[in-house]
Amino acid sequence: MNNTTANKIINNIKSAIFAYARTIIIAFLVALVFTSVLSIHAKNEMIKNLYANVQERKKMDELIARQLVAESDIIQTLANKKYSVCLQVGNLYETIQDYKNAEYAYKLAVSKAKRGMYVPYYKLASVLIAQGKYNEAEELINSVTDVNNKELIKFKTRAYLNMGDKYYSEGKFLSAAKNYEKSKFYYDRFKKSDKKITDAITARLVKSYVDAADIIVKNGYNSDAVRFLKKAEQYAPDDISIKYKLAIIYSDLDPVESVEYFEGLITKMPQYIDYSTYNNTLIKAANIADLEGRPAQAKYFRYRIHSIDLFVNNKVVYKNDVSASILSFSIKNFLFRYNLKGKFRITNESNSDIYKLYADFVLKQGDKIKEIITVDCLKDGKPLYSNGDSSDDIEVKFKKKVFTKKELENYSIDVYLYKDEKYKTLDASFKIPQKSFDLTDNPNE
Repeated sequence: MNNTTANKIINNIKSAIFAYARTIIIAFLVALVFTSVLSIHAKNEMIKNLYANVQERKKMDELIARQLVAESDIIQTLANKKYSVCLQVGNLYETIQDYKNAEYAYKLAVSKAKRGMYVPYYKLASVLIAQGKYNEAEELINSVTDVNNKELIKFKTRAYLNMGDKYYSEGKFLSAAKNYEKSKFYYDRFKKSDKKITDAITARLVKSYVDAADIIVKNGYNSDAVRFLKKAEQYAPDDISIKYKLAIIYSDLDPVESVEYFEGLITKMPQYIDYSTYNNTLIKAANIADLEGRPAQAKYFRYRIHSIDLFVNNKVVYKNDVSASILSFSIKNFLFRYNLKGKFRITNESNSDIYKLYADFVLKQGDKIKEIITVDCLKDGKPLYSNGDSSDDIEVKFKKKVFTKKELENYSIDVYLYKDEKYKTLDASFKIPQKSFDLTDNPNE
């Protein structure tokens, strides 16, 4: 056997081994992917089952509690029972929402509890709150000595949070905020705190102050509204919605302060600012500066009016100035896949001509973005003239393919309009019209 023949045999063996190894690797990867998909599916099903089991267990606990209460007269002799029995009986009555008897049992448990045992205090506070006995609940919470005891801090954190939630559900936002403040005060005493819990308490606190301010503004008490919004701002210093509310309210109370807030928002949310209010505020601030002998600042405010107008005209699409509408939408079935195609039109509702305008058509399935198509709405160079001029029809063809008609029921299209891609305005959101389904097999129709 010569060397050439031997090399051929060796190469053939290597090729066979390589092909065999490649087959094994591909089979392994396919099995791995398949196993992963099954694992994810099993996990999701397990979560669903656990949730269902929790609901079922809750119903079963209530049923058992009702049977035990109906078959026993233990409440009559409870005063002679030990702490643990009183606590469990309270749990039974609380489970069936008999808060009066639960309150009685928990009060006995509190009287029999050893020092440092705060569970019965929390339980009693909860049923008092459930009955609307807020003063009694607060007296109970305050009656426990303030010491740096971990269980006591946990008790007071939960009790005040529970009280705040109850007040908030009744629309008593300031009372809710007061209790959330106390809950946060005690939770902050933990050396190691959970950020999620801290954030949850803070979010409740901020929302309570903001909701209280919104109601007060409607009643004309702007100064009080500012006070509560300032409190909210302390806890959420980066929340631009709070800053915008302050900018609007200050436009009457303190125009100079209002301008400062508007200045901080102009590059963060320009498409949502009320520019008529902003311009009027700048005029007021300029006039005040003139009266107080600050001509340079007055000149600056008047310059800002002009520069803001230029900025808006060149950069910003204000939500009510331009509107997108859907003319038609077709869904064609081609080789068992649905192709999505729509026609849209953009209309200028403002008092100014628009010389530059882009649109992002965002295809979404639920909250997940599937595809984005960007279109130059004025690609022919013709401006959108003021007061009702419309663009040519804009045809959008999505590349995304879907495989079932049912899947499309959860699809939608968000339309973002903008002159500068840094400042996009969500103008419209369309559900895919079900009447547009056309199950023809001709993709060219």
